[in-house]
Amino acid sequence: MKKQVMIAMMTLIPMTSFAKVADFGSMISENAAAQKQLHESVRGNLQETREIAAKPEAREKIVIVEASGTSYNSPTNKDFMRFAKEKSAAQPAQDKQFDRLANEIRSMDQ
Repeated sequence: MKKQVMIAMMTLIPMTSFAKVADFGSMISENAAAQKQLHESVRGNLQETREIAAKPEAREKIVIVEASGTSYNSPTNKDFMRFAKEKSAAQPAQDKQFDRLANEIRSMDQ
């Protein structure tokens, strides 16, 4: 009797594992189908978004007119957007150096 039960168990074990494998295969195929559907949905949404973004929008023209006609001058700092190395190694152009020298000589004569 024990041998018969053992034989029955030994024949049932491969059958149950085969059933699990078949179930696992169907799970993989369902997952692949769902993934394919998801990819198609994402691709469609992306295409719709691209079409919406590519549409030219009508822009309003804004014209600013100053009534008084006066101008405003504000001091600016040229060193604001420069690197520290550029600030330390800056040398004036030769023409500007000559102009400064000429101004110094003129101011000494007066």
